Amino acid sequence: MDRSWGRSRNRTGSVNPSTAGKVPQSQSFFDISDMAGPAGRWLAVRLVDSPVTPIQLTLAFTATGLAAALLLAIGRAAWLAAGLLVIKSALDAADGGLARARRRPSRVGRFLDSVCDFVVNVAVYAGIAAGVVGGTGQIWYVLLAFLALISAMLQVSLFNHYYVRYRQATGGDQTSQVNEIEPAGYAWDNRALLEPLYLAYRVIYGWQDIFVARLDQLAAPGSPPLGRGFMTAVSVLGLGTQLLVLAVCALFGRPEWALWLFVTAFNAYAAVLLLSRRRQIR
Repeated sequence: MDRSWGRSRNRTGSVNPSTAGKVPQSQSFFDISDMAGPAGRWLAVRLVDSPVTPIQLTLAFTATGLAAALLLAIGRAAWLAAGLLVIKSALDAADGGLARARRRPSRVGRFLDSVCDFVVNVAVYAGIAAGVVGGTGQIWYVLLAFLALISAMLQVSLFNHYYVRYRQATGGDQTSQVNEIEPAGYAWDNRALLEPLYLAYRVIYGWQDIFVARLDQLAAPGSPPLGRGFMTAVSVLGLGTQLLVLAVCALFGRPEWALWLFVTAFNAYAAVLLLSRRRQIR
């Protein structure tokens, strides 16, 4: 791994915030899903010399997300649920940022982060369904929430697929791989934690990784290179964007609007992006 991704200090003795990012600054693009990222990286570089660990931040964002889900389920304090979703997004950026700033990337942290994201997502969508059904009695919202959850997961997997490839092509963070076919931890990774977390990842995301890779192969045989413009466009499908949409809809007291958006508009947008990949090879 390029040592520039490690813990570095500038002449004033402070940690360089660029070390908490996933790609070199020269290859950065406008990441729409990373709206809360600057706050997360700000926090990460200030925690470098603290006893706080990236895993503790992962557990913190999990607790925050579950608290938001509970509020959505009981239909109370929608403004607080919205705020908690934004905080969850920032903490989600902070855990990996802290690991990179300390030059201590972790495969345990990588898989734990993904598993915890899944737990929070299931809870949030179930919470929305419970809140709407409890308030309206329309049980079919359970089906809509399930379809929105599957759609949202695949949309995020599509963005992550391209983002991992872009990081590999530009010399960025290498903790994640396009094909997670083995745990392959670092020397400091806890093997007892790594293997079950990897197994959980494979069960939850393995089929998604295969599916989106196949979609890209069908759309763009030969895999044309990924440019910054395309990465900005596909970042609309990232988890940070979804959490922001959920937060805004919750602020309006209509979190179910997000379900409709993910099933309709966001799926249509993903299809357009895949078609644009096909045009690149003509």
